[in-house]
Amino acid sequence: MWPSTSYSSSWKFLRGSSFRSFFLQLGAKPSPALIPMDQLLQSSSPKRSQISQQHIVGGPEADRRRLVDVEEQQQQQQHQMNEEQTDHLRSLYSQHLTSAASASAYGFVGLLMGFVNKAVLMQWPYPNSFLTLQMVASILVVYAMKAWGLATVQPLQLRAAKALCPVVFFYNTNVAFALAAVKSLSIPVYHVLKRLTPVMVLVAKFILGGAPPSKEVTLSVLTVVSGCIMAGIGDLSFEWSGYSAAFISCALQTTYLLLVERSGSEKGFNSMELLLYNGILSLPVLIGVIFATGEVWDAAEKIIVESRASLMFLPLLAASLLMGSLLNYCLFLCTLCNSALTTTIVGTLRSVLGTVMGFFVFGGVKATVFILLGVTFNTAGGVWYTAIKFKEKHMKERTVITEQHNGSKVG
Repeated sequence: MWPSTSYSSSWKFLRGSSFRSFFLQLGAKPSPALIPMDQLLQSSSPKRSQISQQHIVGGPEADRRRLVDVEEQQQQQQHQMNEEQTDHLRSLYSQHLTSAASASAYGFVGLLMGFVNKAVLMQWPYPNSFLTLQMVASILVVYAMKAWGLATVQPLQLRAAKALCPVVFFYNTNVAFALAAVKSLSIPVYHVLKRLTPVMVLVAKFILGGAPPSKEVTLSVLTVVSGCIMAGIGDLSFEWSGYSAAFISCALQTTYLLLVERSGSEKGFNSMELLLYNGILSLPVLIGVIFATGEVWDAAEKIIVESRASLMFLPLLAASLLMGSLLNYCLFLCTLCNSALTTTIVGTLRSVLGTVMGFFVFGGVKATVFILLGVTFNTAGGVWYTAIKFKEKHMKERTVITEQHNGSKVG
């Protein structure tokens, strides 16, 4: 056994600061929770077990909670990303549906209206008076839809009216020349000449600094136009006034479509507001024209004569006026939801069916080899263009979704 003096001095050394200093000099780092030996020996058993349980359970429990919080945060972020992607897909689907519906409505109403207008103008050949009544009907339709809560129309503003004056001018001149062409030409020949508008739209966009169309789009539109030209060659009759009016109408329609596209996207007008401004601004000019030329008196007398001769004339005239308002709305809506070129192509495809139907109504047109080839080329070019534009739009949307997904990962 050791002497008691040696044991006592050794125990004091272990308890003293000298041993602790010696221990620190060796490079050991004391634990921040280090408990002195004498306190540990003097503490009771329950307290020792409480301290041990605190040091054993406290660290892993906090780590486990932090891991759970991180996992929950990641799950919330993933759920938010999924909801954003779902909302984006729904928005794209809604845009596709709106674009398709507006284009289909414009094509159907335009097709039916062409034959109704031809029937009215054959009995009542006054295009300026006819256009004046269409503007009156358009104004009444817009305010009726506003009163029924079917349309939202802001109050008229002088600044907006000044900005839309060019649109109104080109619209009315386009319709006036178009009605003159319809009165002089057969429906198939009229549609053939009006299909030259897509070429003018492409050229105008390129001149105004827009991006040049792809080779496929250019070839598809040229195919449509080549079909129109071949069908026009097959027309055995020729009338300078009708052909000149149709060409001028194509040029005016090109300018009008581009202005509508710009005013709708940049100036914030909706379809009904454009239609209302168009009617209000053009009505005083049209009234002045028909009174200055004396057409108003002849047109009124002719209405009385035709209404007595045929009970179907007034209902046919009323339907034509209402369809004119509906076509104006569909034209504005299709241009705003799609583009000027898409609206023109829809009109081209619509005129293909109108050309075929025109062979059998209102006296018909003699079918020739060139007309049949022209209709075939026109239809093939229209289908080709539609497939190209759908592919380009689909690829663009996929690129946007991919960029958004990558950006969310980086964030």
